[in-house]
Amino acid sequence: MTRFCGEHGVALAPHGKTTMAPQLFADQLAAGAWGITAATVGQAQVMARFGVRRILIANEVVDRQAIRWLAEALARQPSLDLYCLVDSVAGVEALDAAQAARPIKVLVEIGIADRRGGLRQSTPALEVLEAAARARHVEPVGVECFEGVVGADRDGVPAVEEALGRVTELALAGTRRGLFGTERVLLSAGGSVFFDVAAQLAGVASSAPVDVVLRSGCYLTHDDGMYEAASPLGRAQGASDPLLSALELWTDVLSCPEPGRAIAGAGRRDAPYDAGLPTVLGAFRGGEAIALDSATVTELNDQHAFVTVAPADALRAGDLLRLGISHPCGAFDRWRTLLEVDADYTVTRAIRTFF
Repeated sequence: MTRFCGEHGVALAPHGKTTMAPQLFADQLAAGAWGITAATVGQAQVMARFGVRRILIANEVVDRQAIRWLAEALARQPSLDLYCLVDSVAGVEALDAAQAARPIKVLVEIGIADRRGGLRQSTPALEVLEAAARARHVEPVGVECFEGVVGADRDGVPAVEEALGRVTELALAGTRRGLFGTERVLLSAGGSVFFDVAAQLAGVASSAPVDVVLRSGCYLTHDDGMYEAASPLGRAQGASDPLLSALELWTDVLSCPEPGRAIAGAGRRDAPYDAGLPTVLGAFRGGEAIALDSATVTELNDQHAFVTVAPADALRAGDLLRLGISHPCGAFDRWRTLLEVDADYTVTRAIRTFF
């Protein structure tokens, strides 16, 4: 991912909500990340507590207690660089009312119709930017959107390009009017499906001084489901040096109550299921691989997985299944500790999460 960003002239602030693991934040920063993205002030508090010095809260912050923390953190930690989003004049006024010792840096959010936050039209977006420029304790530094709300299908590229076009339009309009509080304008977008399209924002540099920050987070582990199918660095998209899945769930076969069916000891409390069920990657007995013609997870209960298997008698109680998952953002929050292993599955590190 670092190589991709370097080749496209963009920076990376990986979304920390994926893992909420400070050890992994440190790895990402050591690999050259510009900062870490948060979705909530609570997540930003964890990041700041563990030494992350640049945090982009990719969300509006309107709760008074949350805004108070922003102001106090800026006053207490001179090296802390905080950003958040605004998409209304009311949001600007709420931030300004905190009278932070250092201005709260904001990006105006561009949105997509019928989806989440963000301004849909150019004129209101410019009005919000102007309000931020007038505010005494708010500093507008850029424009943002989250294009991933169009879905995980590459057919959404035209809608993504339209939203990015409005990001560019507002950035150029604000630059012409001198509304930004910094010499270089920050443009940010990029989930884990369309970051290649979002990287095209770097082309604005020919018309205005901009820095582009992507916020992809799931590249860190990738998966065997939605991102393997849709990521521009996935094998399914023909990437020459593809991302590889690095997140597995191992579980026992608890029972084989009927021919061709196994019940495994992992369920909805252990693995994400919002974007596809786990995938059976392999089976083992006594440390040796078991030959399977096919094995598919067809259903999850809270603590059980239903697996159809061929040949019908291939599995028995006590066997181990190695499962791949779909959507890492719903995986880490189920575990207080995950294990990092080497190629031989020797444990090299325990990774704590802080959800």
